Order: sequence, then structure tokens, then C-alpha cells
Amino acid sequence: MMTIMAVLMYAVSTPLVGSAALQPLESRYAPPAVIDGDVYVMLTGGSVQGTPEPSGIGSPGVYTLSRIAAVAELYAKKPLPILISGGQVYEDSGNEGRLSMRVLTALGVPAKDIVLEDQSRTTQENARYSKALLEKNGYKKPILVTSAFHMPRAMKHFRAQQVEAIPYPVGYLNSRNTGWSARQLLPSSSALDWLSTALKEYIGMLQ
Repeated sequence: MMTIMAVLMYAVSTPLVGSAALQPLESRYAPPAVIDGDVYVMLTGGSVQGTPEPSGIGSPGVYTLSRIAAVAELYAKKPLPILISGGQVYEDSGNEGRLSMRVLTALGVPAKDIVLEDQSRTTQENARYSKALLEKNGYKKPILVTSAFHMPRAMKHFRAQQVEAIPYPVGYLNSRNTGWSARQLLPSSSALDWLSTALKEYIGMLQ
């Protein structure tokens, strides 16, 4: 039994397994070739409270930061309003929407071009509350920006709200077209994180 457990622990901690779990999620949607919408809807994905940052106290988490960077790039290519969706998920984390807005404005996005939804705690609430703001502001063609692994779950909830969003996945974790590498068999904490992230998404899509 101990040998079986050891083999299992080794397997789930390798990039080979973590990558295999992530790939179906990250491959479901591809970024559109042309930006054809009237608003970017950026979903947040974690934050840290009380930490010193260049733009203030508290920081968006790693996944949120990758989405912020992507939507800032998209805005630079085609300036459209940005609807940020995300609130205070945990008592010991920051308000993800407000922190994201602070960083986006520090990066040069005008506050007047940002619509803030800072109450949602789940992807389901992201979709519900975003829909209300989309309708209030008259937006018809939202471009949904979130991590590639999170996009299938996000699209499911937005469709449940009858919001036909254009998916724009960003922040890929899984490398592509790299071929075989012995590194895929080396255990790592990152690989465990990939597997955990993928399992969270698969479970979330069942709800």
C-alpha cells in the first residue's frame, strides 16, 4: 500500500499529469483573430491584502495580475470600456475588483473607461452581476477576458445568464508545441498547483 501511495504521489506531482489535466481546459477556446466587441469584461482571480505595492497597499493575485496585463494590452490595441468583475472573496484577502482598478489606472487606463463590479465572490456571481452592468450601460458584445484554464467555466456561467460573450483566454499555464522533455517527469510544486487548479475548474463546471 505504501508503495502504491508513493507512486501515486509521484505521478500527480509531475508536469506530465498536471499538463494533461490543464490541456483540455486551456484548449477549449482560442483568442479571436480580430477584436470585435464593445466592452472588455475582465474577471478577477485572487488577491493579497495588506502588502506594499507601487500603486498602494494590497495586490491582485498572480492570476488576476496576468488578466490585468492582458486587458491593458488589449486596451492599448483597441480602447474599449473595461468592466472589472470581482469582490472580496475571503476575509483575509483584498477586494479584487478595487485592487484591479487601482493597478489598471496606474498602468494608464483612464478611470472613466472602467466600470467596476466589486461584489461578486464566485464565477456564477461574476456572470450575474456583470450582466446587470452590461444591460445598464448598453453593452451588447462583451469580450470576456480570463485565464485560459478558467474560460470554460466562465463561459458556462455567462451563457446561463443569456450573455453571449466573446471568449478571449489569457494567462496560459501550459506550454504548447514544445515536444517531449524529461522535465515532464520531474516532480514539482508547480505541477501540483496545475493539477489542483484543473480539478477546481472541473468540479466548478459541475455546479
